[in-house]
Formats: sequence, C-alpha cells, structure tokens
Amino acid sequence: MPANPDREKISPLVPLFLVPKAIQEQIKKRGEAVFSILVERRARHQYRVRVETFSEHSRRVEREQDKMPDRTVQDMLDL
Repeated sequence: MPANPDREKISPLVPLFLVPKAIQEQIKKRGEAVFSILVERRARHQYRVRVETFSEHSRRVEREQDKMPDRTVQDMLDL
C-alpha cells in the first residue's frame, strides 16, 4: 500500500502541451466517475493535473474545512 494514497491521483508535473493528454489518461482510468478536474500551474510552466471522483472530492473538502478555524461572531458581522 502506498504511503500517500492521494499521491497516485495526482499526475507528476507536465508541460502545458501535455496537459490534455494527462487529463485524457486520467479520464480513461476513471471513466464516468470523474467529478472534477483541477489543473494547477507550478514552477516554470509546469502543471499538475488532478482528476477526482465525487467521493475523493468530498474527502478533500472535508480535510480542508477541518484545517480552517471556526468562524466567530465577528467574522459573521464582517461579511
């Protein structure tokens, strides 16, 4: 079992002209289960492609929300 299971879901950095191919490969692996495709620009015109299913997306969002501090009353008033 890999140390970081999310690592397999993220393609290595690819140049811009290979982004469509990286997306195509991930869609072929996952089929109709694809929920979101994220492309992030990294250093020196290199891009990271992340293709997620709905369950992977919801787990990632939950982890990100756990890292965020709870809102205070003042935060709500500032909106």
